[in-house]
Amino acid sequence: MAEEIINYASSPPNSTKKIAAFRPRILYCSLFVWNTVTVGKFIAPLLQTLSPKFTDSLIGVTLSIQYGIVAALAGWGGSLADRAERKSSQWGHGRLLVIALSTTLGTFAFLGHALPDCLGYTETIIHATPNGDSTTPWDYLLLWHVLMRFIYAISMAICAPALDGLALAHLDAMEDATQAEFGKERMWGAMFWGIGSLVNGVGIDKYGFGFMYFMVILSTITSYLVIGVYIWGLARDSTGAFASKANASENKTTYQSLDASNNSGLNSTENPKESDIIPTRELFILLCKTGYGIAFCVFLFLLASGISVVDNLAFIFFAMLGSTDSMNGLTVVFTVFMEIPCFHYAPELLKCYGPGKMLLIAGGAYVIRVFGYTIVPKGHMGMILILETLHGFTYACQKVGSVEFVARIMPKGYEASGQGILILISYFGVVVGLFVAGWVQEALGPRAMYGSMGVIVLIGMIILIVAEKCSSDDSATKDVTVKPQETKDEQTHLLPGAKFVR
Repeated sequence: MAEEIINYASSPPNSTKKIAAFRPRILYCSLFVWNTVTVGKFIAPLLQTLSPKFTDSLIGVTLSIQYGIVAALAGWGGSLADRAERKSSQWGHGRLLVIALSTTLGTFAFLGHALPDCLGYTETIIHATPNGDSTTPWDYLLLWHVLMRFIYAISMAICAPALDGLALAHLDAMEDATQAEFGKERMWGAMFWGIGSLVNGVGIDKYGFGFMYFMVILSTITSYLVIGVYIWGLARDSTGAFASKANASENKTTYQSLDASNNSGLNSTENPKESDIIPTRELFILLCKTGYGIAFCVFLFLLASGISVVDNLAFIFFAMLGSTDSMNGLTVVFTVFMEIPCFHYAPELLKCYGPGKMLLIAGGAYVIRVFGYTIVPKGHMGMILILETLHGFTYACQKVGSVEFVARIMPKGYEASGQGILILISYFGVVVGLFVAGWVQEALGPRAMYGSMGVIVLIGMIILIVAEKCSSDDSATKDVTVKPQETKDEQTHLLPGAKFVR
């Protein structure tokens, strides 16, 4: 594994081998084990054990609001990480600090679920009407657990775009890598997501859900240590790719607003009004500047709403089929089974198909999977394991395709901001998906709910296909390889309407 993590640059004629910094994959390894505890598929069953009032619909509403907070704050979270990085004197230290602090906040929020039991608090307050009739009780214990999920959402809104932004910036800085290799880094997160889920499932079966509190403490400490190792790797790097920002002013990105560029023209000789920070709103406008860009956002919204249902409510459905917590953990291993090769061969897949086709592959795999859920009989978890392998295609192709599409449009230095916008779109889909799916599952059952989500994602695929056929913009399907005469800095991947000067 050490040979995979450490990348050695080619040696100059009369010097020893240059040592490159540790790749960001080591951060994905530790933080995704942490994710399996704090936001993994065991959260819904955990909530059911914390209070009997956590019904399917209430869990759906709670998680939808949680992801709504993530969606609302993700753009700000990415911008916060980018601003911290610009203020930092050392490469990467700003985003790493944001990741560490947000992880700490998320850990305290998760441990907050254990606080009422530690204090022995089980009181339920019941308000009575003037005539003596009791109303719906205000269960403050229930409200406390809901509040903990909302606080955790803040940490997730900051950590997720900061981590992806750091990985993209790291690849962009390397001499022998491109941002198209993001999937190879993210692959390690998928691998440890599967390992962490399996460990959690076995631990919960043996020790109960209290095992998750032990795991969150262990994974948090491990994440701190890994962040320290990554910083040490940056310090020992001898390639010069991550040197101190002594010449930061030479690489500063300046911005001319959309309105100014439209009024004066892109080739105007007048001095534009400049600012060191590009507003998130302007970056979002760039993403939606073409018809295909709008279709991309619509499809991503619908696909995310579908994925959210299987990510958050599937274990409740599996319990109806006779699954155990260990079997639930094994289903995650099967999902990762196909994620790993998809992430590993992401550069080749992008070169062959482009991000647009990869998104369609993701949607097709999802539709087949959830339609399969509707026909699996009770007691046949083996069929579920086969269907779960399709999730690897769905998640990996969706992640790689969407990250690459957005990364092509975002200017250098705004990697985390771009991923924040991507999370904003996705998690608004998660909000709607969970809110609707929780009620449908409770009213009509899980099979009807999964069938309806499959139809919704299929509609999104049709929208994306029509947009690709009608659009003259080939940004969704063009080759991602760098032309020989171009350097990384010359590849701005801009859409019409804005001007960035490096």
